[in-house]
Amino acid sequence: MKKQERIIGIVMAIIMSIAMGIVASIFIYLDPKTQTPAFPLFCLINVVESIVVGLIVALVIPLGKLGYGLAAKAKAAPPSLKFNMLNSIPMSLGNSLIVSAVVSFVNVAQAHAKIPEQAAPPLMAMWFGSWAPLLLPSIVISYLLAVLISPLVVKMVMKGKKPGMIATGENMK
Repeated sequence: MKKQERIIGIVMAIIMSIAMGIVASIFIYLDPKTQTPAFPLFCLINVVESIVVGLIVALVIPLGKLGYGLAAKAKAAPPSLKFNMLNSIPMSLGNSLIVSAVVSFVNVAQAHAKIPEQAAPPLMAMWFGSWAPLLLPSIVISYLLAVLISPLVVKMVMKGKKPGMIATGENMK
């Protein structure tokens, strides 16, 4: 069962990371103050960075377990909408905060390195100014994707398995 849970977490991280990479690319590309490579290349780089960070997050941080715990505390029964909405909170918050912060920092650090030292603003101020506008859209998109797509991913991964095992979280304790 652990294998299926890990697969679900990885698939969800990849889907959410792709969306966040695209959204971040659009926001950054449309900002007239930034200079980026051609959009397709820039978007591809951001998506790959997002996937790598998202996979690391999925493998290191037990966001699925946190989601089950949150839903259990609220006495939400799977596969209800309430369960799905509560279960999605840790995955979407964790992924969107960490992935957007890391990818944004990498991009800003690369841009900062190209600015002459005398003209460069402090790196952290430059990064936060770039990351802050991405934060809310990343959280909202991640949450909506998690709520809408996680039931489909669970069904896909659990095809042919005993129904309810993953939904009950009996092996998450």
